[in-house]
Amino acid sequence: MPLSDIHLSPSEATRLLSQEIRHLQHRLERLEQGMEHFYAASSGRLGTVAVTALQELDMLAQSTDALAGYVEKLSPRLDAETALDLTPELRAIPLRALGRRLSGGQQEDLAANAPELF
Repeated sequence: MPLSDIHLSPSEATRLLSQEIRHLQHRLERLEQGMEHFYAASSGRLGTVAVTALQELDMLAQSTDALAGYVEKLSPRLDAETALDLTPELRAIPLRALGRRLSGGQQEDLAANAPELF
């Protein structure tokens, strides 16, 4: 689906954005869990760099969770009647699948480690 003439209400646009942020949060949590298993499988202790990296992943997951919650609460409060032309903004996104999801078209589930060709 080409990204042309995409008109969404501010409410719908922020709802789609919150879904994408929530997907990122879940992916960060999976990454964090995977890294914990990786480090647990090694016989050595975690160094300060590894601990700092795990803490950073946790902070990113918490931050994206908070951002998704914020946008989710904001979405219903925005104008649901006026349609905005979001075509230029969506065309600026280099990831095609992400642009399609944010345009409200073809909602596909994100899979862990799904390749994104661009």
